[in-house]
Amino acid sequence: MKAYISRLLPRTFAPKRAGSIMLIALLLFLGSAQMIAIPKTNALQMQNRSLRIEDPTAGVTTRYTFTFSYADTATPIGSLLFQICTDPFIELPCNAPTGIDASGATLTQQAGETGFTVLARQTNSITLSRAPTPPVANPSQYIFDNVVNPTGAPRSFYVRITTYTSLDASGTNVDYGGVVNATTQGIAVSTKVPPILKFCVGLVLGDDCTTADDSVVDLGNLSSSHVSSGSSQLIAATNAQFGLAVAMYGTTMTSGTNVIPALGAPTVSAPGNAQFGLNLRANSDPVMGQDPGGPGVIIPTSNYNAPNRYMFQTGDTIATSPVATDSRKLTSTYIVNVPPTQSPGVYTATLTYICTATF
Repeated sequence: MKAYISRLLPRTFAPKRAGSIMLIALLLFLGSAQMIAIPKTNALQMQNRSLRIEDPTAGVTTRYTFTFSYADTATPIGSLLFQICTDPFIELPCNAPTGIDASGATLTQQAGETGFTVLARQTNSITLSRAPTPPVANPSQYIFDNVVNPTGAPRSFYVRITTYTSLDASGTNVDYGGVVNATTQGIAVSTKVPPILKFCVGLVLGDDCTTADDSVVDLGNLSSSHVSSGSSQLIAATNAQFGLAVAMYGTTMTSGTNVIPALGAPTVSAPGNAQFGLNLRANSDPVMGQDPGGPGVIIPTSNYNAPNRYMFQTGDTIATSPVATDSRKLTSTYIVNVPPTQSPGVYTATLTYICTATF
């Protein structure tokens, strides 16, 4: 009698689905613009001026952070005026950039010269007020939330900053200065991560599927005095969120109408009895097989996970992973035992392993 397990056929089923990563890269322009207008007053020009916009995308609601140093440290300052304009020239009327809206702005933080509260808010201006006091703390910083950027195509705009002795930004200004910034458009960077399912079957596999070859396990001559055994290997991996399952389909050993019954439950090898089965562990009876290896998390199911216990039932799921898994190699060990009365013949079984990923 001769026995073979032929055509170890891998099949894979994986739904097609792709994901996208959308990264938004924002270009930020930090401004520290010098006023080029010549004021018609004796006001002094503020130093170290800047405006940082947390999100410069056109039309978004964001945070504005102003930083500057007061130039006149002797004159009491009772109010601050921030005007958002299309130009920086304080002699000219302030034309509001399209879409700008500071009417809902809130003063959330202040440092350096403090004690200010919001006196007035308009579409393109904010007035802060306090009891008039000479400024002694430089530099100073004022942070406003809930400012809506100008809309439309990306463009530059300006904020005129002036100080006053009065409480309501009236009269002659004491300090002046301007800052510039710009709105931008987001840069969309996209790519795709396709669903991945790697699966292969062969007699002996390396660390990946590139060495998969041969599909016939030769169990040698069957005898009632000793067990006949052989092995094959499979490798599986997937990025599917819910992992994978490996199922086995086929028939027990047959030769024409002669049959070697399969083991319906995990059973030890017993020479002299009719048995066909397999498991996915390293065994000592017979000495054959390997435990699962590799960085993945695929494990045999309970009926095929006991050393020296063998079983075969077509349609069984023999190994699973509940999550995405790196490559894992499993070794199937096959055993065949026959009684002295087993009819002669060439006995074969064809097994098909199917790996399914769940996305």
